[in-house]
Amino acid sequence: MCRPRDGQPEGLGLLRPLGLGRRLRPGPGVRRRRSAVDDDHACLAVVEVTDDCNLSCSYCFASSGPGGAHRSTEEIEALLDTVEDAGGRPIQFSGGEPTVRDDLPALVERARNRGIDHVEVNTNGIRLATETGYAQQLADAGVTAIYLQFDGLTSETYERIREVDLVDEKHAAIDACREADLPVVLVPTVVPDVNDHEMGDIVQFALRNRDIVRSVNFQPVAHFGRYASNDGRFAIDDATRLLAEQIDVLDPRDMLPAPCCSAYCQIGTAFVPEDTDATAAAGCSTEETDGQANCDDTRTDESFVPLTQYVDDQLWDMLSGMVDEGDYMELLAGTAAGEEWACKTAGCCGVDVPGGVEGLFDEVVPVSFTGFMDADAADVNRLSNCCISVPTTDGDLVPFCGYNMTTEDGEYALRNRNDWGGRNAVDGDRPAADSAAGYQGDGTATDGGCVPDDCEGE
Repeated sequence: MCRPRDGQPEGLGLLRPLGLGRRLRPGPGVRRRRSAVDDDHACLAVVEVTDDCNLSCSYCFASSGPGGAHRSTEEIEALLDTVEDAGGRPIQFSGGEPTVRDDLPALVERARNRGIDHVEVNTNGIRLATETGYAQQLADAGVTAIYLQFDGLTSETYERIREVDLVDEKHAAIDACREADLPVVLVPTVVPDVNDHEMGDIVQFALRNRDIVRSVNFQPVAHFGRYASNDGRFAIDDATRLLAEQIDVLDPRDMLPAPCCSAYCQIGTAFVPEDTDATAAAGCSTEETDGQANCDDTRTDESFVPLTQYVDDQLWDMLSGMVDEGDYMELLAGTAAGEEWACKTAGCCGVDVPGGVEGLFDEVVPVSFTGFMDADAADVNRLSNCCISVPTTDGDLVPFCGYNMTTEDGEYALRNRNDWGGRNAVDGDRPAADSAAGYQGDGTATDGGCVPDDCEGE
């Protein structure tokens, strides 16, 4: 480990090989560009709209909690300018908790009016669960998928990770999205010896709710934000082997690298019906349905197998070489655009899937792992190949992990050192989630931060 210079915060030496431990000062007339993602490579732009949150979780990249400030509408417009100037790509409104902003539907409309076709909302789901009609408001505004924090199926899991039991809220949020026909991506933060034993159950839950749950993105915990201590490292290859032990039909080799980033960053597969013919899947014959599969679906969870049973390694390499990063994100989110791309690609390449490709995506459930990179595992090649970016107001798309990386003393390595907003350091003295400033069971926080028009300069 590099020893810090006198007066340098402990841990910044780890970041010097990446140019993250110092603030670059270019000469006159030279545009400062810090660890930016290639415009053509970023497949998702994460647009943070608030530091406020109605929870104060044990694990949080942004160290958010009740009382944080909203970003002004003007600043969000500048972030959208960055995305648009880079050619446009799918975006995710995040925070903090973006749904604590009453103007979130209006922000979604602003993004859609710019021609951004895919707009996710990253949320804990509390407002979706507790406010009647809110899911429909987001759908009407143009939200294409809900990126739902979903750590497991037991109260104990949420009490240990989120510091409050949210099981009922998670199910209610999914039901609300179902009523609004708003696709859901389940996003579990996986912590060793806390909820890693529930990964298989989460996949089975997704398969049972595949009418509205489009995919699962497991995120093994990394050492930044509030989880800064050097314990419990959980690499995605370890997580993959553990998931394979929990699902009989899954082998670790079924999880293949994503086509648009480092193999250390994201791997995944897709669970598909063993018999993808729609009428057989519904347990009835063509004669019974006049050519349409409208019988009750009697397929069990065990009827699904990894797509790799039909796609070998050579074909996967060929297919992944044709993937545009934006298309891949659309596919993971289960949107119509992703289905259209997959069908066209499979048709061109002659993928031999029983029953054909058309209609397959009514059933398929992608399952992936995202391995975030903290300072202990810092690798400049991974950062330069990052496909998850954060737009800045000065026109750059910054690697997500670099943006959120924290040093050993809890200081954000890049975020505030370059005036990008958010907290200066990890908030170790956060209010407990079940305290007077936390979640009250009605979707609100009692200390809700500033309103959009009052956030200038904060």
